[in-house]
Amino acid sequence: MRLAPLTVVRRSALALVGLVALVGCGVPANDNAAPVTIDLGVGLGVVGHPGQVGTEGQVAANASDIDSVVMIGDSITKGSTPALMDRFDLLGLDAMIQAENGKRMAVSVQDNPSGSTIAGFLESGSDDHSNELWVVALGTNDVGQYSGPDEIAAAVNEVLDGVPDESPLVWVDTYFRDRPEAQAVLNSIVHDRVTRRGNSVVAPWSSFATADVLVADGVHPTPDGTEVFAFVVTDTARAFLGL
Repeated sequence: MRLAPLTVVRRSALALVGLVALVGCGVPANDNAAPVTIDLGVGLGVVGHPGQVGTEGQVAANASDIDSVVMIGDSITKGSTPALMDRFDLLGLDAMIQAENGKRMAVSVQDNPSGSTIAGFLESGSDDHSNELWVVALGTNDVGQYSGPDEIAAAVNEVLDGVPDESPLVWVDTYFRDRPEAQAVLNSIVHDRVTRRGNSVVAPWSSFATADVLVADGVHPTPDGTEVFAFVVTDTARAFLGL
């Protein structure tokens, strides 16, 4: 898989003491650095154009106000954090990424708070989030874990309730090779709820998660796959913000 070369201004990590450890805070990228894309060629499983992934031409209502990103995710996001930070840098966006293995949408497990808990904690830290794009990359650990669609919808709604009303949202959909039907149900509900929220789009990771970018479990990306995941997230964000 051919990736465009990166020219990156790297950030230093900032550890925040409290409910969670928040990863990544720094300075915008060089204004002269062009955002990079990857080759949307054979093997990526989708036909599209860089800068339009996942948005169908939609632009966030307050796109011109956005200068930072808050992202909540699971192990896929955690493993892709370096690539995500690189690409957010190139877009000139400060990024705060909180990701942990096994994180679920609305179920906390021991010392791993749910995504909805994290969202509520981060939302409560400020009265104004109008300069933030929020990205949610949760659902993989919830595939097949509910008795029916109503329970899934309730979990998605719980996460959405924690996202500030004034912040545009990108929700990254889910790919789970060995549970295609359960994956499809969860993604359908996410699409429905995100559409109802408004000022939101879905980043189509499931369209890019082909065998050549995943390890043997059919869920987690390879090292090259983390670059593809980061591309899907950040190129969706780029299009949604009109960058």
